Amino acid sequence: MSRSGGVPPSGKGRDDDPLARDRKAGAVDRDIYVYNRRRRAQARQRAQQDRESFDPAPPTDDDWVVPEEDTDGLRRIGAPTRVSDTLSSYIERRGWGERLRGANAWSRWDEIVGADLADRCEPVRLAGGSLVVRAESQVWATQLRYLLPQLRANVDEVLGVGTVKDVRIVVGPLEGRTEPDESG
Repeated sequence: MSRSGGVPPSGKGRDDDPLARDRKAGAVDRDIYVYNRRRRAQARQRAQQDRESFDPAPPTDDDWVVPEEDTDGLRRIGAPTRVSDTLSSYIERRGWGERLRGANAWSRWDEIVGADLADRCEPVRLAGGSLVVRAESQVWATQLRYLLPQLRANVDEVLGVGTVKDVRIVVGPLEGRTEPDESG
């Protein structure tokens, strides 16, 4: 067999070649060496983390502590967060923020446009920072266009600054309200 890695002579397998056995044994030794080196590095890293997290000072009034399980000691924990912050971050992570802002625009529509105008127009959707408003006629759509600066200011006040970047006005029958009862 040639030393350059050629095909072994016929009749001899790779396992019969002493050079192949030596290379295989050397590879196993290298693997063990690499494994041991990695294990020692991880042990040093764990020891460093233990040294950094050890705090011999007793807790102060500013620290948040809880009792350790199965011991008499105390464990420091992070300060609590407000429920609203936790809930807001959860909503944003789930991708529900825009849908909730759209629902908020619908439920607070009277505050945004006023009671008189709320009977003549409705929000259709809030998507990608664009609020689509449906007016019941071209006359009311024109009125809304004149009131766009005030409408945007009210939207920023009620829904939050930057929630709505663009307002589009369309004309069509209103679908979200019921007709007033004529009997009373």
